[in-house]
Amino acid sequence: MKRRSGGIFVGALNTENGARTLLTALDLYRGTRVEIVGPGAPRSELRERMARAAYLVMPGSGYGELPRALIEAFASALPVIASRSLAELVQPGRNGLLFEAGSARDLARRLAWAEAFPEKMRQMGEWSQADYNARFGADWSYQKLFGERRRYARA
Repeated sequence: MKRRSGGIFVGALNTENGARTLLTALDLYRGTRVEIVGPGAPRSELRERMARAAYLVMPGSGYGELPRALIEAFASALPVIASRSLAELVQPGRNGLLFEAGSARDLARRLAWAEAFPEKMRQMGEWSQADYNARFGADWSYQKLFGERRRYARA
């Protein structure tokens, strides 16, 4: 299996997505690279890029309930380094790392940790995939799809 390295950021480079926080963190900690993938990337391209990365970086604070990039990352056995706004989905030490939203210094520390402990990040990736299967796999999709239909059919 090929060794994964660096991070990946998915989305538009705007304030809501935490672009300034990410760029400042990368300036503070130059020991990694983070590939930036625009929001229009096809799913197959996104999966290929995620397969090469060691972690997904989500520095923003306004992602909504269930960010697609996070679900794709978990499905790809990729841990997530995210702001605390995603604390319901990212469990520190299990499927990723959390940092204070808007704190480039705190994000830089998490990036440095991720680079210093690649084996622990790989293990978190395995847990991410297990979480994906348990929380968002076929059973979850079935319930979301058909559970919703049943509810509307009764109305």
